Amino acid sequence: MKHKIYFLFFVLVLVGCKSNPNKAQDIKTELDKSDVVSGTQKVGLKDGDMVVQDKVQISEKLRDLQNQVFTLEDQVYGTRKLGSLGLYGDLKTCRRKLASRQLGGSGSMNWTEPLDRVTDKEEDMNIGLDEKKALVGVSSEFLRDRIQRFQGYKLILQKRSDEFTEKIETCRGEIATKTLDASQSSKVMVTEVPKASQDKAAINKFMCEYVKPGASLEKLMLGVLGRGWLSLADFKMDQNLMGGAVKDSKGDSRPNGFIFNGWKMSFDASPVTVGDLLNEGKDAKLVAWTYDHKADVLGAPACLPSAEGAWNH
Repeated sequence: MKHKIYFLFFVLVLVGCKSNPNKAQDIKTELDKSDVVSGTQKVGLKDGDMVVQDKVQISEKLRDLQNQVFTLEDQVYGTRKLGSLGLYGDLKTCRRKLASRQLGGSGSMNWTEPLDRVTDKEEDMNIGLDEKKALVGVSSEFLRDRIQRFQGYKLILQKRSDEFTEKIETCRGEIATKTLDASQSSKVMVTEVPKASQDKAAINKFMCEYVKPGASLEKLMLGVLGRGWLSLADFKMDQNLMGGAVKDSKGDSRPNGFIFNGWKMSFDASPVTVGDLLNEGKDAKLVAWTYDHKADVLGAPACLPSAEGAWNH
């Protein structure tokens, strides 16, 4: 999508051993205290073997977290292997039923919900029983970064789960108010509407409701990530979300800029990294905002009170 932000990523290569799988090959790994999940620091060389107890402990935390995320993702989106629909499929089924002529619908339905499995861009990392073999050559930074990303995925999936559950309850509530006419057809023509064609209006609606003095950057990021408008895999955990100064259409400059889909925002703090935001509780508050095309925004007078393209104050 045009509005998506893409970033260059460094390729992390897992280094294997040729003869002795536990022998270190020119690997110098240092773990600081933050790398230790439990126990004491024991990384180093002993009789030519890499002692990786600390990284094993970290990998155990990662394995548990990955399992939680993959399970939650299957609950939200279903899994072909088990033939389950997930909350995503349950909502689609409910909306289809509501659109049927038997319940007074038109017999057709536009489906716009994106099926966006948040972990799709992640490479598989199977952490097996032989942790020491698996972790030779894997840096602590790699493990820590992956843990932070998966903690972020967990937050996003929990948000999607809540949203889908709410939509399903609303849909079922509407069905409960309908009278079934068995003489009508239950067939529904479903049109899969490309997500991109829906984004502009949906994003503008979301942003118009979001922009208020003091609005949370965390709320913004969880909102756009949770709706699939940005992908967490496109970010590095230590990347500062804030840019430098950003100007409105009149040339007025504001600090700590953040631009999303044409919406220019200025926050009260920088730096705030993705990892800080999702895992450390650090946040920033919205100070000012603007958008260049007020005519495209439903409810613009309320959220864009200034002249076209100018800061709100």
